[in-house]
Amino acid sequence: MKESGSLNKKRLQREVFDPKCQQKLLRSARLRRNVYLVLFLIGNVCIFISGFAGKVLLSVLSLFLATLSLVVMTKYDTQVFFLKILEKKGSEES
Repeated sequence: MKESGSLNKKRLQREVFDPKCQQKLLRSARLRRNVYLVLFLIGNVCIFISGFAGKVLLSVLSLFLATLSLVVMTKYDTQVFFLKILEKKGSEES
C-alpha cells in the first residue's frame, strides 16, 4: 500500500506535475467524489423515507450519513478542481 503523505513531500509534488500521474490522480479523485455524491443522495432519500415512516432515529442517522458524505465529497471536489487547474497550466506552458 502506498504511503499517503502530506502536500510538502517531494514525491507528491513530482507526481502532481507529471502528466501520467496527474491523469491517474484526477481519475481516482473523480471516482471517490462520485461515490460520496451517491452516498449523499442516498442519505437524502433515506431522510425523507424515514421521516414519512415516522422513524426519528433512522432519520437522524440518515442526516449524519448525508452530512458526512457531503463533507468528504467536497474534499475530493476541491482536489479535482485544483488538479484541473494544474493540468491547464501544464498544457499552456508546453
